[in-house]
Amino acid sequence: TIKRGLDGGWRAAFALSFGSCFGDLTYAILGLFGLALVLAEPHVRVAYWLGGTAVLCYLAFSMVRETWHPRTPPITVDPAERPSSGPSARRDFIRGLALALSSPSLIVWFASAGGAVMAGIYNRAGGPPYLFLAGFFCCSLTWSIFLSLLSGKGRHMLGPRALRSFSGASAAIFAILAVKVFVDGLAAAA
Repeated sequence: TIKRGLDGGWRAAFALSFGSCFGDLTYAILGLFGLALVLAEPHVRVAYWLGGTAVLCYLAFSMVRETWHPRTPPITVDPAERPSSGPSARRDFIRGLALALSSPSLIVWFASAGGAVMAGIYNRAGGPPYLFLAGFFCCSLTWSIFLSLLSGKGRHMLGPRALRSFSGASAAIFAILAVKVFVDGLAAAA
C-alpha cells in the first residue's frame, strides 16, 4: 500500500488496500467457519504452498524491475487529478484482493490462531458472527484509509528516489518471504 501510494497517489493505494480488505474478510469468514478443516487436506496445502511461493516470486521480480526501470512518470501529478475509478482502480483492487488471498502466512494465521480467536470472541459475545465480521472489516477499512492517505501525502514529500528505494525494499521483502515460504513448505512436505 505504501509503495502504491508513493507510486500512484492515495486513490491507487486505497484501491489496492480496499481489495486486500476483502481478501482478509474472505479468510476471516472461512476461519470463523472452519478453514482449518480444508487445509488439513495435503493437496490443498501443497497448492497453497506452491501458489503462494510463485506469487511472491512474481512480486519480487516485479519490484526488482520497478527498482531498475521505473515505469511511472516523475512524481509531479497531483493525486486529485487522477480518476478514482476505471481500469486502473479495478486493477489495483484485484491486485490487493489477489495479494491477500495468495498470502500463505495469512491463510495459516486465519486457519489456526485467527479462527480460534474469532470463535472464542464469538462464543463469549454471544452475538451473531456478522457483527464481529463487520467490526473486523471496519477496522481493516480504517487502517487502509489511514495508510493510503499517509502514503499519498508522502508521495510529494519524498520524491522519485524514495519510490525506487521502496521498490527495492519491497523486492527484498518479497524475495525473503518467497524463500521462507518455499523452505517451510518443503520441510512440512518431507
